[in-house]
Amino acid sequence: MSRVVGGDILRGVIFTAVVDANVRHLRPSDVVSQAYSEASDQVPDELRKPISVHALALELDIPYETTRRHINALITDGLCVRAETGIIVPATVIGRDQMVTALRRNYENLRRLMTDLREGGVEFAA
Repeated sequence: MSRVVGGDILRGVIFTAVVDANVRHLRPSDVVSQAYSEASDQVPDELRKPISVHALALELDIPYETTRRHINALITDGLCVRAETGIIVPATVIGRDQMVTALRRNYENLRRLMTDLREGGVEFAA
């Protein structure tokens, strides 16, 4: 992900949070969600739920201005677009080979981190 967002960790976190916010309303049991369950299947932009910069800042517990600045940079870089009610990461961005590779790598790193934390005795609330 660092190559995608220019090596800025916070920008990567914000980008990932936008991706998550755009599709989290789709539950695994939904018929619509099942239609896009494979890694190669992209949720169309019209099904993505935009998130406002303000909601994103609150969700991540970081200052609004910091969030706004990073979102503007992501928009300038062509990684996000401003929709009528917030920000989305378009399916065309998610589908880029570089992005798919980065997202898979991040997912694997997160899985390793969670495993290490559990093995270290950290308990997670459900």
